Amino acid sequence: MNRLEASTLATPEAICALTERILTFLEEQQVDARATHHVAMVVEEVLTNLGTHGNCRETPARVTIAVEPKEVRGEVIDSGPPFDPRQAPDPDINAPIENREVGGIGLYLVRQLSSALEYTHRNGENCTTFAIART
Repeated sequence: MNRLEASTLATPEAICALTERILTFLEEQQVDARATHHVAMVVEEVLTNLGTHGNCRETPARVTIAVEPKEVRGEVIDSGPPFDPRQAPDPDINAPIENREVGGIGLYLVRQLSSALEYTHRNGENCTTFAIART
């Protein structure tokens, strides 16, 4: 099993740089394009929410990506306020766009794209783990 371990701030610039590292790493590991794209989207969304809603731009989050034969597993550990992404309400995707509430689509996509999504809060840290199936 090959892994990428990184530490990053939840700022747009740092998230972009980490996303590029993840894309390169997964390409080197010959992960299919769909799974690669989904892993990058999930990590980017979790970190963006941390920076936007968690007020946690000064303390780095730790990110691990592990390539396994049937899936790519990811873990994001951060010191933001407790937040379980599985508990966020689904947006009303059937409502006309002008009637929709702002926000919620990113976490909805995280839940839809992940074949597994887990969350724990321990030792004052959030630990969000996910899996993306490989094709």
